[in-house]
Amino acid sequence: MQLTFFRTLPWRLVGSRAFVSAQRSGRLLRCSPAIRFATSGPPRGPYQEDQEEARAFVLERGYSPQIANGILEALKLPGAGIPPGKFLSTVKEMAGRWEVGEDAGLHSLAKSVEQELSQQEGKRVVRFQVQPPDGEAFGVEAFEGMSLKDIAEYGQGEGADLLKEYIECACSGVMACSTCHVYLDQSSFELAGKAEEAEEDMIELAFEPSDTSRLGCQLRLSPKLEGMTVIIPGGANNMFDH
Repeated sequence: MQLTFFRTLPWRLVGSRAFVSAQRSGRLLRCSPAIRFATSGPPRGPYQEDQEEARAFVLERGYSPQIANGILEALKLPGAGIPPGKFLSTVKEMAGRWEVGEDAGLHSLAKSVEQELSQQEGKRVVRFQVQPPDGEAFGVEAFEGMSLKDIAEYGQGEGADLLKEYIECACSGVMACSTCHVYLDQSSFELAGKAEEAEEDMIELAFEPSDTSRLGCQLRLSPKLEGMTVIIPGGANNMFDH
């Protein structure tokens, strides 16, 4: 699985401010082979204070130092169009209304950086099949550690694009709904391990739960799940519609 692009460039400059565009099919940012994300210490360059403040802001949002450094390195790429001294204002605008969980592009960029780091660190690509309620099964591949929700929202390739059509996560992955409910084949269900009690409580409210039900926001890929089959139910119970 070769990652030569960030999935999205979730921002671009319009006049003097960052215009956020976190659309999944948005403009791609080519990642130069010469770029390697720093793994320790603040990014270096002109306007150091602004970059360090931007990095600190990203860290405060809960991202790891590696992800924060990667975000800053991405913003410094020539194609990003971020002028010196504007990194802090850019990441603040991309964070959106983070206090109430309304991201405006920062999380999308962080997920792209995360996948780039996964490739650099040699994480394994896991391949699996998805069976829709109607139609033919299709293949998906993604890095170990990603959830089905992550893959649907930020994954690479045609399979991830198709998965997005079937996986919804109305609660943004905080286990307050069951809209990302899926079934697994029996063998993979056993290999994935038992769901935690909170997940089981939400599965009870899902559309036609079964003995092999899981929530896509909680199921994370691992090498032992290579070749699993994810079955999409024929409906979903969305409590947020009421």
